[in-house]
Amino acid sequence: MKLIASDFDGTLTRNGRIWEDDLEAIIRWRKAGNLFGVVSGRVLFGIEYEVERHNIEYDYLVGASGGQAEDSNKNELFGYKCAHEHILDMARFIMNNGGQNCGVGYERTHVTLFDRGRNINEIDMNLLDLIPYTYQMNTYFKTDEEAMSFTEKVNEKFKGVFTAHQNGVCVDIPPYGVTKATGIAKVAGIYGVNKKDIITVGDNCNDITMLKAFNGVAVANARTEVKNAVKFIANNFTEIVDKYLD
Repeated sequence: MKLIASDFDGTLTRNGRIWEDDLEAIIRWRKAGNLFGVVSGRVLFGIEYEVERHNIEYDYLVGASGGQAEDSNKNELFGYKCAHEHILDMARFIMNNGGQNCGVGYERTHVTLFDRGRNINEIDMNLLDLIPYTYQMNTYFKTDEEAMSFTEKVNEKFKGVFTAHQNGVCVDIPPYGVTKATGIAKVAGIYGVNKKDIITVGDNCNDITMLKAFNGVAVANARTEVKNAVKFIANNFTEIVDKYLD
């Protein structure tokens, strides 16, 4: 049994849609007795909505950059949380370092504590008081360079509490040590899949940990640094299934 873990935005989707050939390739992969799942920087309920909207068949989903997972029956496989006491510190750090907004994912919802784009320039303390924990916080910047600099600052200042992952101009911030690679490793352990039988697919910086940890594949539209991290670049998902299907 083999396992494919694919990023969603820009990887499974091309120009905002998923092609029928790729959907059929996923079906072939699973019918052969293999596992397929999506791993995303979106919180779990968000990626759950997307795969259902696009009629993607799957065995598991991993959200919050590796911090949450569920099976195809929506049973939780695992979930890592950061305590309420740390959320305000991160929200202030985001605000003071140029973040354009501050999102917080918890339970089955996602809320925004401030949003400069909507002229909400103060942290909503009343809303904050209602949030018991977070699976992941997030923000975005005007440029990739700003997002990269902020990611480095978070990983230095909040070591032991949060880990930040750049995704273009966006930055996802799950609990410390959580990455797409750790999430996939946890899922593979639950299903009894060997490391050599894990294939990961991605297009952006937050995918690099999983691409390097397992048999990584970049899609043709991936960033240059992502392509440099892998040995195989595919034009579409069908090519990946054809390569690894016994």
